[in-house]
Amino acid sequence: MPRPARIEGLDVARALAILGMFGAHVGDHQSENGWAWLTVTHGRPSALFAILAGVSISLMLTRKAGVTGDLAPASAVTHTRWRVAVRGIILMVLGLVLSELGTPVIVILTNLGVMFLLSVIAFRWQVWWLWVGAAVCFVLGQLAVRTVATGAGNVGLYDLPVVGKLWFETYPAISWMGYILAGMAIGRLTLTARRTQVLLGVVGVAGLLIVKMVEVVAGGAVRTDDSLWLSTEAHSYSPLEMAGNLASACLVIAVCLWAAQAARPAVWPLIAAGSMALTLYVAHLIVIAAVGDEVVYEATNVAYAVLCLSAILFASLWRWLVGQGPLEKLLSVASMAAANAVVGNNSEGPDRQRATRQ
Repeated sequence: MPRPARIEGLDVARALAILGMFGAHVGDHQSENGWAWLTVTHGRPSALFAILAGVSISLMLTRKAGVTGDLAPASAVTHTRWRVAVRGIILMVLGLVLSELGTPVIVILTNLGVMFLLSVIAFRWQVWWLWVGAAVCFVLGQLAVRTVATGAGNVGLYDLPVVGKLWFETYPAISWMGYILAGMAIGRLTLTARRTQVLLGVVGVAGLLIVKMVEVVAGGAVRTDDSLWLSTEAHSYSPLEMAGNLASACLVIAVCLWAAQAARPAVWPLIAAGSMALTLYVAHLIVIAAVGDEVVYEATNVAYAVLCLSAILFASLWRWLVGQGPLEKLLSVASMAAANAVVGNNSEGPDRQRATRQ
């Protein structure tokens, strides 16, 4: 079976997620000369990044097995689990190293690596179980994080390396697994089909409208971080905030999938940037460390624009002249080599015909 073509619309969405996180870190939305629309870069892009990671995990298994995860043969599941686990370990190490740069940015990679490891248990779940799992993380995640974090703090384990990312105050894996599971469910869809894109767009718009209605009905209390259930503040991880992030992600993914098909030449620079999102994320942290903390604490949109244009230009040239991004190549080669070494590369072929729904 030939390897399915890369879904370039997802790369466009990844590019928007990365550029959005740039805006959260160095963009100015507060001053008199700031761009008010940059408020959207706080919370939503990082959630989109995590959701797209879940989509990628599903696609890795589908491409390996030739069928969706719930139908995948055991050999393909095991092989992909090793690939995802190794990628998770690399992300955790990268995150720990980048944290040592001492920038004011809270690095998401270690948390994301923990989520990659947790995701391996859900490979064979049917779609509706993925959505149920996501809903549980959305509704009870923040409560669970607060409870576990308090308990860990009481026994002096709050700052436990790596494991502490489960309940860490930013990007806590316990609740953020909702984004990964939702992404894995979205990854089971036929994303290149126009009807799927319309469905995602409609769900996204409807979800955003519902969240806005709840916010209006609840009044000002919705805007506070202290609200366990109804806060819409970025990174409050309430059910309402996370639902809004998921809805916006569905809408962004739908538009990006359509744009990559309808206007590929126009969005090709974003395709290039999204294809090496990890490389650009790491590079922007190195730039911040080199320039100094003032680029974050004294944010200007000139710096933001320069960072975005430089990233897009670098990615476009690299994609044109070299191909796969450097860190993406590392993840791909290392994870595939590890999986092949442990379970071999014979998980395709006859097993597919024996795959049954679990």
